[in-house]
Amino acid sequence: MVGHKVKGYFSWLVRLNYMKIFRDIGQTIIDTSGDQELVIEGFGNPGVGKSFICTIFQNTFKDEYGSISYHSIDNYHVNFIIRTFGKILLILRALLFSPSIVRANFMLINSFDNIGGATKLKLLLNLLLVSSIIVSRRSCYKPLLLDQGIFQAIWSCYYYNQGVESVVPLNHVIKLINQLLDQMLVSKLFIFDVSSEKSVILSRLTNRRIKGTSPLNGLEESVINRGMDATTDTRNLILKMAKNSDRLKVFVIKN
Repeated sequence: MVGHKVKGYFSWLVRLNYMKIFRDIGQTIIDTSGDQELVIEGFGNPGVGKSFICTIFQNTFKDEYGSISYHSIDNYHVNFIIRTFGKILLILRALLFSPSIVRANFMLINSFDNIGGATKLKLLLNLLLVSSIIVSRRSCYKPLLLDQGIFQAIWSCYYYNQGVESVVPLNHVIKLINQLLDQMLVSKLFIFDVSSEKSVILSRLTNRRIKGTSPLNGLEESVINRGMDATTDTRNLILKMAKNSDRLKVFVIKN
């Protein structure tokens, strides 16, 4: 009983600390973006706690600054067929009359040459879903928060591309990402770059209640290492974009 109380107390302290951090981040986001359309998304290796971080940020932002639209990957039905059907309907509703956005998605996914056809189709569906969420909530006139967004979709591309960086020139991928953002009219993109120690990631992947479809769920050492390599590749991409563009801003969060 005492152990549960202590654990709950430390959990409360962690949340309180994040609330203070996110209050400052929220103000920075408001000051930086002004009246522009903005998207905030979590990025990181599966198991780092992106949904946890985004949920706390959502609550803090809502309490301090007003309404925010939050989309979580965990909100979909547990049944694969129902979940997939729902995602396809969302994509069709948002992007049916936006061929330029669909084309930009296809070009970005297709730039990763070393991915098989079936996997590439799955990754395209994933990125189209993210794009459809951004487009469908564009007229809400409030920040959009995604616990997994464009760069998490790109993480999957690096993961399944088997680490062959030479066939994916970084500048070419950056160009395609910018084209997609232009088509979706995203003026500001804020990234929560969430990271954890490898041992913590393994513990969370083992114990998390909602497994999702992460390729790291198997917990094999080679798979975990491959995922961390994909995280490094995607993080380098993000940092290069942020360095060369005012559109992107990165907040590094240790969890």
